[in-house]
Amino acid sequence: MLQRSARWRSATRLGALLALGLLWALPLRAQSGDAPAADTTSPAAADWLVVPYASYAPSTEIAAGLVVGYYRSASPGARGSSVSATVTGTQRRQLIAEAEPELYLDGGQWRVAGQLIASDYPDVFYGVGGDTPAAAEMEYTARYGTVDLSGQRRVRPALRIGPRLVVRTGTVRNAEEGTPLAQGRVPGATGGTTVGVGPSALWDARSRRYDPRRGTYAEASILLHSAAWGSDYTFGRLTTDWRGYRPLGPGVGAAQVYTEAVVGTAPFQLLPLLGGSDRMRGVREGRYRDDVYWTAQAEYRVPLFWRFKAAAFASVGAVGSRVDAALVEHAVAAAGVGGWLRLTDDGVHGRLDLAYSENGVEVYVSLGEAF
Repeated sequence: MLQRSARWRSATRLGALLALGLLWALPLRAQSGDAPAADTTSPAAADWLVVPYASYAPSTEIAAGLVVGYYRSASPGARGSSVSATVTGTQRRQLIAEAEPELYLDGGQWRVAGQLIASDYPDVFYGVGGDTPAAAEMEYTARYGTVDLSGQRRVRPALRIGPRLVVRTGTVRNAEEGTPLAQGRVPGATGGTTVGVGPSALWDARSRRYDPRRGTYAEASILLHSAAWGSDYTFGRLTTDWRGYRPLGPGVGAAQVYTEAVVGTAPFQLLPLLGGSDRMRGVREGRYRDDVYWTAQAEYRVPLFWRFKAAAFASVGAVGSRVDAALVEHAVAAAGVGGWLRLTDDGVHGRLDLAYSENGVEVYVSLGEAF
């Protein structure tokens, strides 16, 4: 209890420093209504952003790093392009370098987006299944690189369709002696390369990209990993993500339903994970993993004063080996409250969340809304 209280106090102080630091560092621009920032600026306008930041999550503990971003506006009614790069080091000696491009080309007809990640990441593996005990944890270090890119063509005003490519290569080091990981008895324990290709679709009818007040967002992809194109593991993956937003009284109600399913033999690193700072806050990311995963969450966001907001949220989710009644019967629930500080006029926020689940109270300090 004393250890948890000390961590709580440390994270709270960190949240205050994060909010003040980002408020000072980020450029503030006037923005009215619900339109995206790109809709109200000149096509030639562009901004650079260089900001140090700090965060907290149970899987990383205290983290600090640097964000470099480039944002270019588009013509009225269109989305603006952006590229952000982040370098992060954590209290658990994890190092992550990440770049996220989102480019709108040919007058907005094409969207090219994705993630490029390189990481050296000490982590914990509890085994596969929705009922693995905490005592089963196995420490290891993952060193990996990931390229995840999609190119989607606009076929309707809010609908884009196109191919997606995901390549991941990595090694597993420093696995605890005597564990299934150290003995190589878990798929992925010896590292390897996975290559997945397949179709993706995106529906984005939100009022704006950050902190939307109304609209819907939906994304789906099907990836096939096969030796035919260089993958060491053969499996398929289906991912769906639906989000909805609508004004409710003085605030905004937001909801999300997210699913993942794997068919075949996937390395343990790529099995769907329950938990994290965005989905299932209150459950450590990776605490449970299996072939099938679903989660649903709802959040109510209400303005307080100046640039501050409050939020209340609840979520439920589960993992399992197949789609059956156990996916509902063994579901895990979590709930919590949060405080937001709006950092830019186009809706980027810093947030501090306190979430409770069967694991107790967890603290998260992060940048941007959960969904």
